[in-house]
Amino acid sequence: MAEIDRSLIEAAVREALGEILAEQPIPRPFRGDAPAPACDRPFRGDAPAPACDDGVCRPRGKPKGRPFDERELDRVTRATPARLAQGRTGTRYLTSVYIGLRAEHAIALDAVRSEVPPDLPEKLGCLSLQSRCQDREEYLLYPDHGRRLDDESRARLEKEGTRGADVQLILGDGLTAWALEENGPRLVPALIAALEQERFKVGRPLFVKFARVGVQDDIGVLLGAKATAIFVGERPGLGTGDSGSLYTAYAPRLNQDNAEKDCISNIRPLGLPPEEAAKECATLLRRTFQAGGGGTRLVRSGL
Repeated sequence: MAEIDRSLIEAAVREALGEILAEQPIPRPFRGDAPAPACDRPFRGDAPAPACDDGVCRPRGKPKGRPFDERELDRVTRATPARLAQGRTGTRYLTSVYIGLRAEHAIALDAVRSEVPPDLPEKLGCLSLQSRCQDREEYLLYPDHGRRLDDESRARLEKEGTRGADVQLILGDGLTAWALEENGPRLVPALIAALEQERFKVGRPLFVKFARVGVQDDIGVLLGAKATAIFVGERPGLGTGDSGSLYTAYAPRLNQDNAEKDCISNIRPLGLPPEEAAKECATLLRRTFQAGGGGTRLVRSGL
C-alpha cells in the first residue's frame, strides 16, 4: 500500500474548512473606532456599529462578506426566548450575555425550591392533599414518594373527593411551584369551563403538595375517575421557571405507562397561554374518550 501523504490531506481539510467558514461567518460584536452600539445585538461582516431605533438594530452601510437579511434575523430572535445570535468576544460570550445566563440559571435554581403560597389552593377551590414526601429534599431525592398520597390525604380524599367523575382535575407544585402560582388562577376556571362545554362531569379540583405526575394514577384509582388531568410545574430551564404542563390519562391505574398518556407542555405567558391550553386539553380529552384511550392508542385511532 502506498504511503499516505498527510500534507495533502491537511491541505484539503484546511481548504474545505476555509470554504465553510467563508459561507457561514460567525457573528461577532462590534469592535473598532466607531461609536459603540446602543445594544448588544451582534452583527456580521465589517460594517460599522448598528444604529438602534426603538429596540431594532439596523447596520449603517452594507456589510462586506456574506450578506444576510438583518430584518429576518431580528424576526427570528424576537420569535423565541431562546438565546439565538448572541455574538462573542474572542472565544467567549459577551459580558452581558454571560451575566444573563448566570441570572437565568439562578432563577431556575430558585424555581426548584419555590413553594406554593398557603392560601392559593383554597383560592382555586381545591381540596388540599400531600404526597408521601415530607419536605422538598425528599421530593427531589425520591421521585416515587411523590407519586403516591400519604395516609392522611388518602383518608381525606375518600371522604371529600368526587367519585366517578368523567375528568378529575389535579394541580401539583411539581419541580417549580411558580408555574402553578403564575398560571393556576387563569388555567383552572378556563379548564373547568372548557371541560364542561364538552359535557364532561368534572370532579372537585385537588391540590397535591410535592406532586409528581404519577400521583394522578393513585388519585384516579381511589376516586374511580374515568380520566384525570394533572397540571404540574416542569423542570425549569434557563428563563422557564414559570412553565407547567398538563398530563391526561384515560382509565387510570397504578403505574400506568406514559405511552398511554398525553401531555400539553410549556403552559405559561411566553409559551402556550393558560386559556388556550385549557381548550386544547378539553379537545384532547374528547378525542381520547372517542378513541377509548390516550397516547399511542389515540394516535392509532386517527382521531
